[in-house]
Amino acid sequence: MKKSAALIARIKKLEGARWSQSLQAWHLPDTKEHRKRFLIAPHSHSLPSTEGSVQIEKFRQWLHSKRYSQSTIATYSEALKSFLVFYREKPVAAINNEDVIIFNNDYILQKKLSASY
Repeated sequence: MKKSAALIARIKKLEGARWSQSLQAWHLPDTKEHRKRFLIAPHSHSLPSTEGSVQIEKFRQWLHSKRYSQSTIATYSEALKSFLVFYREKPVAAINNEDVIIFNNDYILQKKLSASY
């Protein structure tokens, strides 16, 4: 894609704009406002059923009982939510080790997320 100096200048002025060294591109947080501004379809980060929400809450309670910080609990819970959204059409009880490997290859590695993710 050809770079547009005018577009880059506009993006830099928006709140939350960041330069990604690994992607060699400017990017913005994925918000409803930005999706509307750039005519990008809304993205559903929600779980299709309450089952996933219940499991995330149980996980949060377990982390809390282990005395993890609120920041760590929030980070780990969001990572679990991403995983469950990735498998939104599959019951939580049906997710297996192979699914974890697929998630790692098709989500974490594709998005170049950190190893700790």
